[in-house]
Amino acid sequence: MLRIVGAIVLVCAATASPQDAGSTDDEIVVTGSSRDYKLTGEEFAAALKAFRKYRPSFARDSGLWFEVSARGGDPSLTGVQLALTDGRARLPLAMGTDHRIRIPDLAGEGWRLVHAGRPAPIRIRPWVVSPRTDPGNLRLGDLQVQCRVGWAIARQSASFMVAGMFDMIGGCASAKIALYQELGRPIASAVLIEGSRQATVPTLHDTALRMPTYLKGYTSEARLRVTYR
Repeated sequence: MLRIVGAIVLVCAATASPQDAGSTDDEIVVTGSSRDYKLTGEEFAAALKAFRKYRPSFARDSGLWFEVSARGGDPSLTGVQLALTDGRARLPLAMGTDHRIRIPDLAGEGWRLVHAGRPAPIRIRPWVVSPRTDPGNLRLGDLQVQCRVGWAIARQSASFMVAGMFDMIGGCASAKIALYQELGRPIASAVLIEGSRQATVPTLHDTALRMPTYLKGYTSEARLRVTYR
């Protein structure tokens, strides 16, 4: 059961597809461990609420980003553009060369993420990123907020049993929960470091890690150092 609970939060991603969306071409669909559900305004609001709530405690200077990747038969992101809308205004989101979009500070309620360009099957992964970090040098505090953002999205559609089990084991403040992250590059080693303390972070296979969201004795300032081959 712990494995199931972890997967719902930590492999939380999103897909957008005209076929899956139903009523419109620009709805986003979140893919959990066992089923799909729409990233409606309610889920998006829950993600923002979690980010705003936990950022001051764990990652004060961080930003919320969504990493976009192609899904399905077409691997191209050409023409794919995303935006935020509250039904009145529409805010285009610039996608960087790393295929990440930053979610800005938003006033008011009712915002949702939509296609603004070519509707295509895509995958969305939330990231929380502080300054002076990079793919080989991550903050534990960022991962702690990222876990809570992912769970805020997934919890909207989680069963009572799964939600209760997640809370019972301590949620993102438990060493039993981790971020199962595909990094897309061969990994030589991964170590959590703070001062003179070090803890090896297990790899799942050559290109994926089980990133911790809590480890006894380490603070939010601990760094996850990843060395690539």
